[in-house]
Parts: sequence; structure tokens; C-alpha cells
Amino acid sequence: MNNYKVAIVGCGSIGSSKPDHIDYLGSPNILTHSNAVCSHSRTELVAFVDTDTKKSLSACEKWDVKAMYPAIEPMMIECKPDIVIIATPTNTHYKILSETLNYQPRLIIAEKPFCLDSIEANDIIHQQKGETKDGRHRIPIMVDYIRRFAKGYQEIKKQIDSGKFGKALNCRVLYTRGLKHEGCHAVDLMRYFFEKCIEFNIDKSAPLIIDRDQTDPGITVNFKFEKCNSISFIPLDARNYKVFEIDIFFEKCRVRFIDNGFYYEMYPIIEQGESEWSVHKFLNYRLTDVTRKETFLNVALYNLIDNAVNYLDGKEDLTCTVKDAIAVHEILEGV
Repeated sequence: MNNYKVAIVGCGSIGSSKPDHIDYLGSPNILTHSNAVCSHSRTELVAFVDTDTKKSLSACEKWDVKAMYPAIEPMMIECKPDIVIIATPTNTHYKILSETLNYQPRLIIAEKPFCLDSIEANDIIHQQKGETKDGRHRIPIMVDYIRRFAKGYQEIKKQIDSGKFGKALNCRVLYTRGLKHEGCHAVDLMRYFFEKCIEFNIDKSAPLIIDRDQTDPGITVNFKFEKCNSISFIPLDARNYKVFEIDIFFEKCRVRFIDNGFYYEMYPIIEQGESEWSVHKFLNYRLTDVTRKETFLNVALYNLIDNAVNYLDGKEDLTCTVKDAIAVHEILEGV
């Protein structure tokens, strides 16, 4: 099998520059695209692109890459990568995506949020040069809504889809750092778990929380999705501490994602007899009965690269597409 050449645009935190003691080749955590690409047996990291030469040089030294460029054009002409990963600030995505599409790599991977809005995102779709006979876009784009690539989240989705948990009765999302910046992860996850968003209602009595960007406050929103008609997004202030937790009550159990999504707990239901009016059922909180498992979010970037390789091999569909990203844009723009 052929290996795939990969270039990374953006040498910031998610691209290449997590602290050395938590993200390095061979580390138990894979927290950067660079580590994911270098760890995969079928991908070769051939170049970095960044306008900051110091960042590029540091990335090259850490990941043993020889080529660095200040712009897309010379990199694409000289290196001809199969896969281009765009890990720059969101406001640069549209321009970089447009330029990269001109050089027709085999696949583009973009960080979330995909673009600034659905207008930009839809225009990128129009630039993908039509479709092949099998219905695939000529230059496919996948988007890194990272929880879709974590094995624990994939397992919960399988159980939801199988009906093992029963109907979803209620869900609560606790988030920080803005509805668009961090809350978008949860919006995409709700689509992944519960399909289409039907409606939403902003709680105007709840305070806005501005803990990252004046233009992107934390907002309390109540959503209704196809497979769960009561989902509450509740913001907290990241200036106190960062939080990302999801608590889902199903008919047959409770599932709670904790530790910023790196673990989930599952609480079974026990019956304690009947009365004249009803069966008494309770959530079982005994430590011996509560299931706690890793979600493997810490290595999900590797799974993203693996999905990209399998897609190019013709073995898998993309786990998260531009259409998924546009749906998130449209929900957030509605709010």
C-alpha cells in the first residue's frame, strides 16, 4: 500500500505545539495533528506552513520535518502533498481552503469551526469542482469535530442507535469559552447522537457569560432534536475553570461525560418494589455498579488520520464532512 504525504498549515497548539511533556512521538496522548501523522504507519509529514518562521522552525525540529514555508503556493508546488491539514485561526480558513483547493490535493482536513459562517462554508462546497461518478466530491474535505473520532463516543452512539438505552429523555450540556468556539463541539455531538435539530429557545433571563470573546458569549439555550426533545446548553465562566460535561438521561440508564469529555460514566437503573401507584425505580449510584470508562479522546486525532487513510484507500466514508459542519453553522447562526 502507498503512504500518503501530509502537510500541516498552522504551527499553533493543535497543529504541532502542545507542551513537549504531554505530546511527543510515542507519548500515550496524541494531542496534535503532527503527532497523529507521525504516529500513523501510512502517513508521512513532509511540510509545515506558517507565517511565523519561529513557530515553523520549532515544529520542524520537534517532529523532524525538513520543509517549512511561509505560504501555501510554494509548499503545494514543491511538496505535492496528498493531504493538507488546516489548523489556523477560524477567520483564515476560507482564504486558505480556497487557495488549497486550487492545487487539488487528494483530501483536505480542516479544524472546527469550519469557516466563519455558512455563507463561506457553502461557497467552499461550490469550489470543490463537482462530483465523481460514485458521488464523492473531487476534493473531499473532512472537519475535525474531534469527539466523533473518539472510540468511547462512537460506542455510545452505537448503543443509542441500537435502542439499548431506550429513549433519550433529557440532556444537559455544561460548557465554557463561547457557544460558537467551544459550544459548537456539543452542537455537533448532539447532531451525531440525536440527528436533526428541530427547534431552540434562548433563555433570555439567564446572564450572558463573556469569558473569551465579546462577539461569542456563553448563552443558555434549550434545544429540541429529533431523538431528544429536551437539551439544555448552560454556560459557565472559564475564568474560574474550564468545563465541558454532558449528562444524558435515557429510559434505561444515565450516561455522563466528565473530565472535559475524557471519561464517561454509566448509571444503571434498579427497581425497589411496587406501590399501588407505580413501580419504584432509582438510578444506581453504588460505586461497584457504576461503569466508568475512558472515551479515548486523548488519541482521537490518530483516529481522524486513520479515517482519512481508510477513506483514500476506498474502505471507509469520512466520519465528519463539510455538510456536518454546515449544519452546525446553521444551528448556531439561528441562535
